[in-house]
Amino acid sequence: MRVAACAVGQASAALFARSAQGRTAAELEGTLAELRAWLGKTGDEPAWPGIAALAPALDHPGRHEAILLPWRAALDALCNAGARG
Repeated sequence: MRVAACAVGQASAALFARSAQGRTAAELEGTLAELRAWLGKTGDEPAWPGIAALAPALDHPGRHEAILLPWRAALDALCNAGARG
């Protein structure tokens, strides 16, 4: 994984990479939905190891996309891999 992002994006990518191996696309989609709700303050903190480290970014909406990016990128990659067969 090669990351070119702000500090929040780098932290999110590191947390994602640390615990993503062996997860299914459905699990990643579920966590992405939980992250969106958490960031939007309509849901609880996701059950992803270490995610609490990103809590200081909750009050900074400009950083939310950086937090979501690793999950979105992984899901895009999985979808593209499946399309290639």
